[in-house]
Amino acid sequence: MQISAEEMKKSIKKMYEMLDEVTPVDFDCGTLCGEVCCVYDEGEYRNKDLVLYLLPGEELMYEDSDYFEVYYIDPKDLDYPRSWKDDVFIVECNDPPHCDRSIRPIQCRTFPLVPHISKDGQFHLILDENEFPYECPIIRDNIKLNEDFVQVTYNVWKMLITNPNVYSLILFDSRRRDNKRKGYEIVI
Repeated sequence: MQISAEEMKKSIKKMYEMLDEVTPVDFDCGTLCGEVCCVYDEGEYRNKDLVLYLLPGEELMYEDSDYFEVYYIDPKDLDYPRSWKDDVFIVECNDPPHCDRSIRPIQCRTFPLVPHISKDGQFHLILDENEFPYECPIIRDNIKLNEDFVQVTYNVWKMLITNPNVYSLILFDSRRRDNKRKGYEIVI
């Protein structure tokens, strides 16, 4: 059953609200790294190349935003699961880090946790610094994440993986991560 754009937007807003109630740590973690995940600008990953992939339906949150530009890419042009047939939307902040935080993407809100599906089919959240082109001090310094943040993030991702596209992408990324045989820490 297909849901309407309005229902999808309402669902995404609910997830945003859930994630707005929690924070990874009890201080602004951007002070540790100068908001590196918003303004990374070193080596081959220039700020103009830093975009965020949106989850299905999340592009609707940016319809009236002056802070972000939304683009779409054919999934055949990306390293995405073959099962993904819909366009892939990406969002770029026009003036990082000065963007409307109220509509920052789910992947920003759940950072530094990454969804992962183990080989035996179990869903987890992990810390995996290998996913990022920069170093996150929370991961590097093993700073303990707030339990409420971990639990809400887990619940949100559990909702998200009910979408077959999201599930296939998480599974795809998980197998790629396992095949690289680089370490990651399971948080939950």
